Amino acid sequence: MLGVLQSFFGDDVAFGATSSRFGGETRFFDHFSDVLAEITLARIWAGLHYRTADVQGKTLGQSIAAYAAANYFQPVGNH
Repeated sequence: MLGVLQSFFGDDVAFGATSSRFGGETRFFDHFSDVLAEITLARIWAGLHYRTADVQGKTLGQSIAAYAAANYFQPVGNH
């Protein structure tokens, strides 16, 4: 999802995301890529994955987002 947002808006977008799961805490980011970097580190620190798995997942996710943006998000109607 982050890759699709980056393809539409670029990476330099400041925003906040509020967690409904963890007490309504809001995290603020200056770039979409900052979210992915934080998620990657959090999964490693939590012991869920090794760094290699997260790097490979990031690469795969970026490829899927690029494919989706190129093939599914097309103009509709008479434009």
